[in-house]
Amino acid sequence: MPAASSVSPPVLARLVCEEWPAHGFAGFEGRQDVQVELQVRDGLEPGVHEGGTRWVWTTHITLKPLPDGSVDFAGPAVSGKRGERFFYLSWSSRTLHGRDRFRRAKIQLSELTPAQLSGLLKRGGTITARISALARDGGPACATVPLLGGGWIMS
Repeated sequence: MPAASSVSPPVLARLVCEEWPAHGFAGFEGRQDVQVELQVRDGLEPGVHEGGTRWVWTTHITLKPLPDGSVDFAGPAVSGKRGERFFYLSWSSRTLHGRDRFRRAKIQLSELTPAQLSGLLKRGGTITARISALARDGGPACATVPLLGGGWIMS
């Protein structure tokens, strides 16, 4: 990694959750008004609906080069400890008493390549991660989810 200032140029992370099932999630038919939101320090942020099967969130992040050559991440939606940073998408449904959160999908920042990190430290830009809304069991995606399209995309 190049030696860079302690603050990176502006970086946006764009998180895309697609393949939302038109007829609901298998095994979750009893849940009403299933939603997915981005977990941030102060709560949850709704996404922007882009068509019938796609939700999108955009959040600012900061990259900080470390003396050992690695990069750390910060931002209102960045979770986890140094070396294991990620984003959470949190699933919930409507209940009589409000909303019940029942699953979370983890999108790992460690999947950014060294070349992508170097470019972001030099120029900033936008990184995009795409995930499927569906887990293997037909329910909402949860745990650490694989990225669609071969990983993070930089623009």
